Amino acid sequence: MKIPSALEKLSQVFPSKLYLVGGAVRDAVRGVETEDFDLASAATPDEIKESLKGGAFKVADSSPKLGTLIISGCGGRFEHTTFRTDSYPDGSGVHKPDSVVFTTDIELDCRRRDFRCNAIYYDVADRKIVDPLNGVYDTEHKILRTTRDAEEVFCEDGLRIMRLIRFVSVLGFTPDYATTSAAKKLVERLKDVSSERIRDELNKILQGENFLNAAELMCQTGVLKQILPELDENAVVVQPAAFHAYDALRHAFHSAAAAREDIKLAALLHDVGKAEAIKRDGNMHNHAEYGAVTAREITKRLKYPNAVIAQTETLVREHMYDINANAKRTKLRRFVAKNHAVIDKLIALVRADSVGTGVFSDCPRADRFQATLDEMTEEGTPFTPKQLKVNGDDMKKLGLKGEEIGKTLETLLDACVDGRLKNERGALLAAAERLAGGRTL
Repeated sequence: MKIPSALEKLSQVFPSKLYLVGGAVRDAVRGVETEDFDLASAATPDEIKESLKGGAFKVADSSPKLGTLIISGCGGRFEHTTFRTDSYPDGSGVHKPDSVVFTTDIELDCRRRDFRCNAIYYDVADRKIVDPLNGVYDTEHKILRTTRDAEEVFCEDGLRIMRLIRFVSVLGFTPDYATTSAAKKLVERLKDVSSERIRDELNKILQGENFLNAAELMCQTGVLKQILPELDENAVVVQPAAFHAYDALRHAFHSAAAAREDIKLAALLHDVGKAEAIKRDGNMHNHAEYGAVTAREITKRLKYPNAVIAQTETLVREHMYDINANAKRTKLRRFVAKNHAVIDKLIALVRADSVGTGVFSDCPRADRFQATLDEMTEEGTPFTPKQLKVNGDDMKKLGLKGEEIGKTLETLLDACVDGRLKNERGALLAAAERLAGGRTL
């Protein structure tokens, strides 16, 4: 295992045997490089502070109750946690223990963790693995097993159920029967986990190369119904075989898997309104409109940033535009201009939607959007009034006042978007003069 020189130096002045633990060791066993080094030892925070005082390393409290310190120096920065045992409120599923007891027993520290693959230690000074629970075997065989009885582990901390799904998605591991069964039995512990933590885990799950396996596990364990009940309803929505190889829910999964990194959330939610549309209308014609409302509710509930909420809502609402790929050129140009802020993402979503059907390999709609965008970009078409080669001062010189100025600029913009007028100063001034004189373009 490759150890940073700063960590080697720290181990030489540390008051006890120093270990790497968690993801860094797991990833090293997998042959994956990492820069995220979490440390553990039997030394208490006070012992560490006293031992390193006045030396090359600085120590700062991170979470005194949990025995966590930030140690920095010699070009490195590490998080250290003293060996401990944890106690949680009975059956609460909360993320943080209410009682912590420091220990010198590495196996006790090992058993407080979630999965065996994350409970492997690396002795920095002696350069050897310490593996009390056979986590190396689990890592090499891509198995997810808890460090203790699975129900006990998930009862303590409901977030661990989301971490289970994440490790399936990101690492490609498979949980054993006991772990899966416990997650399913205790899935309601997720109610005690904050929206922010659910959101953060969902984001990581969406980015995993094995997302489809993770998505099925979310269904199997009831996690999806717990965190995204609106999407889970689509599992019973059957779709026309000529256009879809999957039900509406699996189509969403396949679309998200096919989507690029920055639109995976929108791809997952793009058809979330289908079940609602069938309930209301008996068909799916208005699912994009219903879905946009639902997507906004979901992203607000999970406390996404306002920009993500607005973007996701727009992408869901507009993803069905020109479904038959026969909109007139002028309408396409107006659509591109109206959605210029997200048009690149919308094109990517439409392509992912097509791939996610399991039926189509090409996407004429996306091709038309892209061709229109390219055409308008090459022409220098303005998408907002500020991009016009004239401004309000120019309109004032023509004798326009107040609302007339804004209306005239909007008319000029519309003409440029339609292709009736070029964004050239002379042409715009001439057109504005005609408008100021009460004539048409």
